[in-house]
Amino acid sequence: MFSCRLCLFCVTTVLCIYLCVGSSHTKKCVETDKQALLKLKDGFIHGRHILSSWNGEDCCNWKGISCNNLTGHVTRLDLQFSNDLDLSPMLIFNSAQLGGKIDSSICELQHLTFLGLTYNHLEGEIPKCIGSLGLLIELYLARNGLVGSIPRTLANLSNLQNLDLRQNNLVANDLEWLSHLSNLRYLDLSYINLSRAIDWPSSISKIPYLVKLYLDGCGLPQVNTKFIPYMNSSTSLRILGLSANKLNSSILSWMLNVSKVLTHLYLSKNSLNSVPNGFANMISLQYLDLSDNELDGSLIKSLQTLCQIKDLELLVLDQNPFSSGPLPDFSKLSSWSLKALSLRNTNIVGPLSFDHFSHLEYLDLSFNYLNGSLPMFKVTKLSSLQGFYLSHNQLSGTIPYTLGQLSNLTTLSLSSNKLSGTISEVHLLSLSRLQTLDVGGNSLTFSMNPTWVPPFQLQNFYASSCILGPQFPVWLKYQRKLEVLQISYTGIIDSLPIWFWDTTSSLLYLNVSHNKLSGVLPKSLPSMKAILWDLSFNNLSGPLPPFPPKLYGIFLSNNMFSGFVSSFCAMPPMDLVYLDLSSNLLAGPLQNCWEKFQSLKFLNLANNSLSGKIPKSFGTLLQIESMHLNNNNFSGEIPSLTLCRSIRFIDFGDNILEGTLPTWVGHNLHHLIFLHLRANKIQGSIPTSLCKALFEIVICCNVLVNLKADSRTI
Repeated sequence: MFSCRLCLFCVTTVLCIYLCVGSSHTKKCVETDKQALLKLKDGFIHGRHILSSWNGEDCCNWKGISCNNLTGHVTRLDLQFSNDLDLSPMLIFNSAQLGGKIDSSICELQHLTFLGLTYNHLEGEIPKCIGSLGLLIELYLARNGLVGSIPRTLANLSNLQNLDLRQNNLVANDLEWLSHLSNLRYLDLSYINLSRAIDWPSSISKIPYLVKLYLDGCGLPQVNTKFIPYMNSSTSLRILGLSANKLNSSILSWMLNVSKVLTHLYLSKNSLNSVPNGFANMISLQYLDLSDNELDGSLIKSLQTLCQIKDLELLVLDQNPFSSGPLPDFSKLSSWSLKALSLRNTNIVGPLSFDHFSHLEYLDLSFNYLNGSLPMFKVTKLSSLQGFYLSHNQLSGTIPYTLGQLSNLTTLSLSSNKLSGTISEVHLLSLSRLQTLDVGGNSLTFSMNPTWVPPFQLQNFYASSCILGPQFPVWLKYQRKLEVLQISYTGIIDSLPIWFWDTTSSLLYLNVSHNKLSGVLPKSLPSMKAILWDLSFNNLSGPLPPFPPKLYGIFLSNNMFSGFVSSFCAMPPMDLVYLDLSSNLLAGPLQNCWEKFQSLKFLNLANNSLSGKIPKSFGTLLQIESMHLNNNNFSGEIPSLTLCRSIRFIDFGDNILEGTLPTWVGHNLHHLIFLHLRANKIQGSIPTSLCKALFEIVICCNVLVNLKADSRTI
């Protein structure tokens, strides 16, 4: 009885302490941590209010910050930029990312266990004092612009389990400091210069609990096989990535000894010339990538060696110079448990056979020399197939209807062959899981019943150069998850239906160019994730509407759009990189609002009826590389473009521009190659700096004097 009361008293006491202490600290951060964060903020360059929440008394409520509920100390700083789009590398700078430098004040956050700044635009060096953050468990600084040497003080982070510094401009002359990180489980130094780190194999072998290691694209020195017997063999390393290092076959001796439990091995883009028999001893291996090496000889012999790895599930042998030969007879490899096989660009010739593929889930035979027709087959022979890639071969004839019975298929790629005939509902009958359909670059004709409702929801549809028209395909009305729609050159002679804009909410890439689409664009476009639009070479007309703010490419050339370009000034700042409105019926002056397009690299407004002065704000486009305003009615003088230091092409020809040739062209624009000013009213002399700086100058049909002979002057 007494013991029960004692237990109850203890529980009650602990609960009271927790409630009292906890409630007094969960909403208030430590002042010194707050001040350290504010100093860190001052070192960052940030836009779109990414750190707008970093004010007020309680830093624990700021974006990316987490605190200990009892002490109020900052334990987590997570400002990693989420980048889910493959197209985004084309952007110069996303205003939701951080720029600037990592201030040393970050080292005052002594209770940090998590620090994440991945995928920003941070520059400068990693503060050496970061090695004083002794409680740090996870450190992520990948995909920035950090420079200098990796601080050796990182060796002091004895609690560190995850370290990711990949894709920075960093260098390390040795990796001895890694041997002090005894708790490290995950390490990624990919695309960091390790060309002088000759000790890398021995240093790696001294990390006892390392599970995942990525050293892709590091310029690693070749392995000295003399020291391999003295290195420890890991009992924990399961994933090893050494791609893009130009390693020769000496790496194989170390690799076969480095771990007894390796499950994933990535050796693509190296200089391996053979498949060693020792692979048979890697009994735990499940994923093996040997693509883009120098493997030659017989493909079937290499496969026979690798099939001894009984648990291997994925094998990639793409882009190796194997001897030309037929598709291997997989009946000889029937004991293999392989689920995914990629033989892309491996010199396979001859007809295609579907025998003995019943166990495969993914098969890539693209970029080979397969010819003849697609054979009819029993569905059971490909019953497990989910991804089927046959693009860029020489296959001809029609598509067998049995393809439509592969109910597990998610991706079908048949593009760039010589296929012909009709695709009807029968070919797609049971493909309820289909997400990607790529048949572009063939002579196929889609013939669907207008009332047909597809059994699938496509994410990607590529059908360029096939026949979808003359009517806009009605069955696309039911595709609500489309991210990529590429239907250029498809013979559509129709207007964009009203329902089309209801299907674009998830669309990232739209290309309906080189058709005969007519009509006007909606005055108000629906909210969408759109990244690139190409509606060029059609018969679209009417005014330009405001476009989605996330677009980085707008291609509307060779249509009949009319009116002003003022809709662009009505939009918020954009990350627009490419804008092509050439060869339309646009008229009137351009408003002076172009400073909001700071990512713009390509601008083409040629062949319209635009008039007035060239906006001075063009001179604020720091990233611009190509500017075409030719064949319009622009007047006045050429505005200063001295800040446009990346510009390479300027074409202001066939306008009514006046004044003299600006001297800043030769002095400031060092990347300029072409300057076209033909058929204007420019007067005066040609500065000698122009002739020295440019590859081609076109200034004919102006009123110029003192024209000096030069092989580059036209």
